[in-house]
Amino acid sequence: MMLPQRAIVLVADGGRMLLLRNDGDAEAPDLTVIAHRDGVVPPDRDLFDDAPGRTFRSHGPGRSAYESSSLHDALERAFLAAAARTLGDHVGADTPGIVVVADPVSLGYLRQHYPPAARARLLAELSRDFTGMPTTSIARLLVEA
Repeated sequence: MMLPQRAIVLVADGGRMLLLRNDGDAEAPDLTVIAHRDGVVPPDRDLFDDAPGRTFRSHGPGRSAYESSSLHDALERAFLAAAARTLGDHVGADTPGIVVVADPVSLGYLRQHYPPAARARLLAELSRDFTGMPTTSIARLLVEA
């Protein structure tokens, strides 16, 4: 993939976000970190005290469990929405394009929250997880994609 100079790359998952800018040229990108955020998203076992409650039927011995919502997933969705807002804050009229790299689930949540300015400049979305990689590896993998 050809990454234009000054293009913005958002690399995210449910707990980490990197916002990068290409300060190199299209063939040899040099990614500079312009925003970085680590979210604290504890697992559900640390968020809940107990199992979901039980209810009794008005007739008969049957029981049912209440549906349990996942606070972990809700925190990840909120983090990804904030990452999309941060992307929108860094997009300007001089931004030639945007590339978003995220795991498939996170990419789905990010798509729901793209600001209009970012959506208009979107060059590509890659369904991969690059969050644990250094910027040099991310740049090399983007060129190979």
